[in-house]
Amino acid sequence: MNGNWSAVRTLSPHSLTARRLAELRCLRGWTQEQLAERSGLSVRTIRNLELGRVQNPRRSSIDLLAQALEADGVHGLPEDDEPDAGVRWHGPRPTGGTVVGDRAERERLAHAVRADRLSALLGPGGVGKTRLALDAAARAGRHFPDGVVVVELGDLPPERLGYRDQTAAVLRRVLRHLEPGAPGRAGGADGLNGAAAAPDDPRGRDARVLVVLDNAEHVPETTVGVSRYLLAEYPGLHIVITARRRLTERLGINHEIKPLPVDGGPDAPGPAVELLLRHVGVPAEAVTDLLSVTELCRRLGGLPRYLEFAAERLRTIPARVLLADGPSADILRSNDHALLRHQRSVAESIQWTLDLLTDEHRSVLTWIAEAVARRWFTLEDIAAQGKRGAGFPSDANPLLLFPDLLETSLLVPDPGDRYRYRLAPYVAEVLRTTAGTH
Repeated sequence: MNGNWSAVRTLSPHSLTARRLAELRCLRGWTQEQLAERSGLSVRTIRNLELGRVQNPRRSSIDLLAQALEADGVHGLPEDDEPDAGVRWHGPRPTGGTVVGDRAERERLAHAVRADRLSALLGPGGVGKTRLALDAAARAGRHFPDGVVVVELGDLPPERLGYRDQTAAVLRRVLRHLEPGAPGRAGGADGLNGAAAAPDDPRGRDARVLVVLDNAEHVPETTVGVSRYLLAEYPGLHIVITARRRLTERLGINHEIKPLPVDGGPDAPGPAVELLLRHVGVPAEAVTDLLSVTELCRRLGGLPRYLEFAAERLRTIPARVLLADGPSADILRSNDHALLRHQRSVAESIQWTLDLLTDEHRSVLTWIAEAVARRWFTLEDIAAQGKRGAGFPSDANPLLLFPDLLETSLLVPDPGDRYRYRLAPYVAEVLRTTAGTH
């Protein structure tokens, strides 16, 4: 028997996390196929484990993986923080898979969630706001003994269609966990306090609970109204909001979530490249065309969701072939129906953001897509084009519209010059497709 086997046998299903499994495999320079061959598990099983899609892996699978990896150094590797087993959790849980952002950034967000009663994570669609919010909630969960409540808002109709006040509907989703004895709410052990309570029982009001309001950009008035009510009525309650645009400056602290850097150091790929390869299941040292992979990440803007879509294609299509195709927006999609519709493809994600804006915003974006395409430009360039009557919308004032376009990340600033801009990846393509359907 291998001399390290006794140490390996002490692993629990929770100690070999998705990240640790990928780390151990990459340390040995193995692909997922090679680990599958050595462990006797299928490639699909290993891929799902590394992506965190298997929440409770079989003990036998963990034993086979540990034996194949001969994980003598397994206890010396850093482990991802897991939610405290004693914390009640209601709603979607952290995937346990790949979480974007370095450890220091994730710890900073978790500290902010504990310190500030309201924290808003803002950034473009696909940047990883939900995963970071759930990760922060998991890390901070032990400080909220009455539990974590995750409320999905992405299925609500948008306020721009006339659904102005949905506060009551969202409050019902939250309060059924906060006041378990209230009519129409969860009772008994399903409530955060773990016991039935009368509607006026003060214990519910004193709950130390963390509420995550996810995907709030299309219901800003509702989200702010719900937050004001909860913060006023529940002194021990903290809130995390995720949204593609800023909802308010008057409540809490806003945290901007940036795309992953593409370029790394001389001996290591950048975070975006590392994430893409982790999804594919191939270590960087095994990639023969790292330049093409890096360029692919650059064209995708370092957005984790886009990288995830591309990884699905890279399992069967070489990076150079994807680059020759663009890659076009229509192939960057997922068939995962657990996702909201606007999260299943690049095109639907951008369309969701476009639908947050007015017709005037869209007309200006369409003009930019036709006039300057992928080039960098300034407001002075736009003004000069307008004076020449080059088709710029006559009633549009760029000074009023550009802040909204930047805030929704449909325009991105030049990292070296904040007053130079260009369209975000795939915005022009989606605008052209939309125009062709009307």
